[in-house]
Amino acid sequence: LLNWSQDPKEARRQLMYHEDSPEFHESGWTEIVSGKCINLDTVHTIIASARTAEKRTETIGDIEIRFGTAESSSKRITTLSAWISAWNRASRAIKFAFPHRTAEVDTYGEYISAKFDQMLESSHSRVIRFDKAVRNRVASSRRYELSDLEAFRDI
Repeated sequence: LLNWSQDPKEARRQLMYHEDSPEFHESGWTEIVSGKCINLDTVHTIIASARTAEKRTETIGDIEIRFGTAESSSKRITTLSAWISAWNRASRAIKFAFPHRTAEVDTYGEYISAKFDQMLESSHSRVIRFDKAVRNRVASSRRYELSDLEAFRDI
């Protein structure tokens, strides 16, 4: 992060356009480069809105008209499957940017998945809120890693 703070735009550009770069949105790369907590709701929205409905093109004389509807409203993570989908995409980007954090990121993903498994589906929103609180603490303090599981008992 220290090196990237010199020129964060260039760091983001290099990550985004590297030939081995995983698919990830621009604001997500910005969050990674700046050491901020990745907004998994944004990741989920992007994944969910990749579908479009009835996109059509009509031509009237020399004029081409394109229209259709796209699912673009913001979507919040409310289920285990949505969390896993968003987390997997975000974790690939984190591990690409910080290969030395692979074990940390994998450990945390397994930890949160186990939390989901231990709770009734009706309580999954508690796990989602816990996850956000943990990731915000890690991003804001720099004293913790995601794998410092004991440090999150008070959340």
